[in-house]
Amino acid sequence: VSPLNVRLCQRHATNAAGIDLGPWAASMVQATETGATFSGAFPISPVATANAIGQRYHGPVLLVTDARCYSATDIFAGGFQDHRLGPILGVDDNTGAGGANVWQHNLLKQLFELPAPADGASPFKALPKGADMRVAIRRTLRVGDRSGTPVEDLGILPDHRHPLTQRDLLEGNVDLLAKAGTILATLAVRELRATTSTQGSTLTVELQTRGLDRVDIFLDGRPRASVDIAPAASPAAVTTTVATVAVTGSKLRLDGYAAGALVASRLQST
Repeated sequence: VSPLNVRLCQRHATNAAGIDLGPWAASMVQATETGATFSGAFPISPVATANAIGQRYHGPVLLVTDARCYSATDIFAGGFQDHRLGPILGVDDNTGAGGANVWQHNLLKQLFELPAPADGASPFKALPKGADMRVAIRRTLRVGDRSGTPVEDLGILPDHRHPLTQRDLLEGNVDLLAKAGTILATLAVRELRATTSTQGSTLTVELQTRGLDRVDIFLDGRPRASVDIAPAASPAAVTTTVATVAVTGSKLRLDGYAAGALVASRLQST
């Protein structure tokens, strides 16, 4: 938070030049009154857009990181861990610890010039000989159990460590992959698929599940049914369950649970 950044957010509070800083504007003004160092936190992309595809794979997953994971891969690792998608296996003790929205000096200059009229008090001038530099403007924050913790300067700590071996270096990470496979073998396997058919005002949903004991059914965001899944004959067996609900929409969301925890989800059209 600074007077200059307050002006920047107010200047682009209506997305007039293609960068929408409206969500931050009021928070920045408030921060100057309370003495806060940073503004409030807001998503850079719409939540609906981030969740538009849904989960496509329901088996066990593991993420491998090292100290060279930086910026976008730092942010990815943080989201992977915060949403409990699976364990992280680190070659090093930490990732690179860079997680922010990076803007170039020339972009900052343009933001005080566009849309017209230009902000005459802007300190940004063209650098000599075509030089440029960039700075971190919007820090990425963690969610879930680590809500509010910045990625910048802290990075992502792995759940498991595997120092690289000579065989890893000379034989295509064979020991690293073996360690990853050993961890994956201990994780639960889930499956959540569905076929649908409509007759009149009734939608029939045939569920094929594994590793789940309950599935909640939503249509266009509205809860329509909660179905208990009968215990399977074995952990590897796929269970088929049929549910019927009233047709109230075309976008089907299925949330699968095991022991009360949400462990699988699927989006599809009816």
